[in-house]
Amino acid sequence: MIDVNDFADGESFKRKLNIFSKYVKQKSVLFKLQQRSIPFIFSEDDDEGIYRTHRFSLKCTTADIRYSPMIKAICNQDMGLKPAISHDVYFINREKETVFHIYDDRGCDLIATSTDRIRTIYDKYNDWILDYDRNQIDKVFQNSSITDR
Repeated sequence: MIDVNDFADGESFKRKLNIFSKYVKQKSVLFKLQQRSIPFIFSEDDDEGIYRTHRFSLKCTTADIRYSPMIKAICNQDMGLKPAISHDVYFINREKETVFHIYDDRGCDLIATSTDRIRTIYDKYNDWILDYDRNQIDKVFQNSSITDR
């Protein structure tokens, strides 16, 4: 899923979005691409209510996507390197009930429907957690251990 934020009057978003087409292995997968326009996802930054978020979703498998170059392009967004993707890209795994969002070259968010879904990753990569977020994340996993007993 890719969120493209439109900061104009809603009329400026007329160009074709090529992000998915560059990273799918078979162009026929693009027939599954869906787009909808929703209110700006950061509503606190839109006092006048004119911004929109254009949400593109493509139901596919990991085998359908060249995800390594796509991730590299996401990380390039602030580096002045090409290719670059400056939109919010979310990798959603319905089977594992997880969402993976790389926000730039500095890090990512991994979200799950329950801590059990990502506990192994939390344990294995705990030293990767930013100090800024560490206390809050540790509390979530500690509390879930208590309630799971």
